[in-house]
Amino acid sequence: MNTDTTGSKFALLIGLPIGLAMGTMALSVSKFYPFRFLLKLASFKLFWNPAVWTLIAAALAVILWTTGKMIAPALAKNDTLRTSFLFTFRVTLKLFIFICAIYLIAVIAEWCRIGDAAFLAIVPYSLIAMIIFFSFTTVIVALTGGFAVVQLTKMKLKIAPKTEEQI
Repeated sequence: MNTDTTGSKFALLIGLPIGLAMGTMALSVSKFYPFRFLLKLASFKLFWNPAVWTLIAAALAVILWTTGKMIAPALAKNDTLRTSFLFTFRVTLKLFIFICAIYLIAVIAEWCRIGDAAFLAIVPYSLIAMIIFFSFTTVIVALTGGFAVVQLTKMKLKIAPKTEEQI
């Protein structure tokens, strides 16, 4: 089996449903009034457009596929847990950058629509909230979905753990 695509296949098979479930949970939380108020205040309205979520899901699939290619080479150098954290960190970092770009486009569009820059004061707090959420997500997903992706790739490629002499 091709070592480049093995990690990518498992990343898509396991990571995409987890990512879509997290997105669905984020959408369902937005139904509660306190969250809806914060979303309106922070100009996150653009995220609740179905086209944007389709774009984010497509970006997640591409990110999982491209980042999944690094699993086999990383397993040759690192242990499973470290590779899991590296894989998950790279996926969430790329996704975070993509979502921040969408958010900044939404902020600029809202600023052009309203013409008042007073609401821009909330942008740093919104970015801090996104960083905290993505940090929490990285740790949780690295110990669950990321570990499963890396472990299945390791078993499929039959990569043996390093011995003391190899280190």
